[in-house]
Amino acid sequence: MIAIDMALDFVLEHQLFGEIWILSDSRSVVQYLDNWRDVSDQRGMAIFNNLKTLCNSCVLHLQWIPSHANLKYNDIADSLAKEGTTMPTYFELYSRRKAFVNISWRHPPAHSWYRSKGPGATIHFKGNRKDQAALARLTSGNLKTLRFSRGDKKFNICTKCNMIEATPQHLLDCVALVYDDMLKRPDFVLEVMKANDLMDLI
Repeated sequence: MIAIDMALDFVLEHQLFGEIWILSDSRSVVQYLDNWRDVSDQRGMAIFNNLKTLCNSCVLHLQWIPSHANLKYNDIADSLAKEGTTMPTYFELYSRRKAFVNISWRHPPAHSWYRSKGPGATIHFKGNRKDQAALARLTSGNLKTLRFSRGDKKFNICTKCNMIEATPQHLLDCVALVYDDMLKRPDFVLEVMKANDLMDLI
């Protein structure tokens, strides 16, 4: 019905005269327009108003043609066209967004500082409360010395090398450790940090 409406608008806009044929592959639309006394929707009324205007200046034929004449991929094209023109309902949009949110929060971020096996990883470490807190800060990247300046993260200078900011990654690099050591050997990581006097930065 949209295509017929657009065709009539095109004829009116370009002031075409003479004999005009509009061919449609939708039998239901042609039958619906054939019962013009029962048409009550806005688009149907717009089509009939255009037809009234055009009947004074040209001969107009509205013809149904069978489109499915065993053409390859025609059904696929029709289904894709229907999918492309139908607007999703509120509930469809809501369920799509909800599914996306559920998937995104169930998968942990790819950032290396979130590679813990599960929540409460420091609780599994049997150290005192101070060591557990230090390990949690080092694992999450939220060190005591972390501060923000104009939206950028800033850290104190490393007391071991006195050259670079003491980011969590630098602290591990400075003592030749890797992030996985915090998950597999947390007590060893804390011993190394204490031996190098880096606990004040964590």
